[in-house]
Amino acid sequence: MKKWMEMPLIGIDTETTGLLVQEDRIFELGMVTFENGVITDSFCEFIDPMQTLSDVIVQKTGVDNSQVSGKPIFAHYANELVTRVKGQVLVGYNLLEFDLPLIQAELARVGLTMPECWAVDALILARGVVKGGRHTLSDMAVHFGVPMETAHRANADAEATVRILMAMAPELPENLEELLALQHHWWGEQRAKRAMWRNRDDSSRDIGLLGGNVMIGSKIIDDSGRIILGPGYLYGQQKDPLRAFVGALCNQAVESNKGL
Repeated sequence: MKKWMEMPLIGIDTETTGLLVQEDRIFELGMVTFENGVITDSFCEFIDPMQTLSDVIVQKTGVDNSQVSGKPIFAHYANELVTRVKGQVLVGYNLLEFDLPLIQAELARVGLTMPECWAVDALILARGVVKGGRHTLSDMAVHFGVPMETAHRANADAEATVRILMAMAPELPENLEELLALQHHWWGEQRAKRAMWRNRDDSSRDIGLLGGNVMIGSKIIDDSGRIILGPGYLYGQQKDPLRAFVGALCNQAVESNKGL
């Protein structure tokens, strides 16, 4: 397989009305194509989410309802999105657990599915390369000296994500297949750590990225490593890490006292 740095890389990012895959909607979609480290194409559009943007979202993104109301709905761009990403290397930040499930849900509403493509999640890789500290997109941009003009806007985030990935290149495999294998390994470690904090055993779930299914929701990756996307969230009944931690301590105390 080719070296990923020699392949076109499509940075992709969405701005959404919230975090719920089946309820929230995309109101901005950005895609920035890099070839040999240079931007060769850019796509960014506001989308009418057919929902009202909350005050929190307006404050976070700087986008208000007047900017998206009356714009074309997602269905208007769906076929172009499918055409642009088919067979390409997609690069996103929290791509596997957020943006792609949201995109798949939007495509499903108009009777389409995500085409086969390669998914590189720069958040997973950043957590593996940069030990400790915070790993937000803004934090990693500062860490790697990547300029960000406007955080929480789709095109700016998509561009910054690819630049962060390229900045990490010396610490990552050159071959795309090996990069995805490392991503698979690190994703598994990171999910296991989160599962431990949520006081739940996630070991029975198949989280293979290069040869298996993600059983939380529907299948995401086929046996060749290409995306066949479905929702992939990790959250269980206990969503509060502090409550989970306290619960784990209590359970441990009970087990310890059984022998007394």
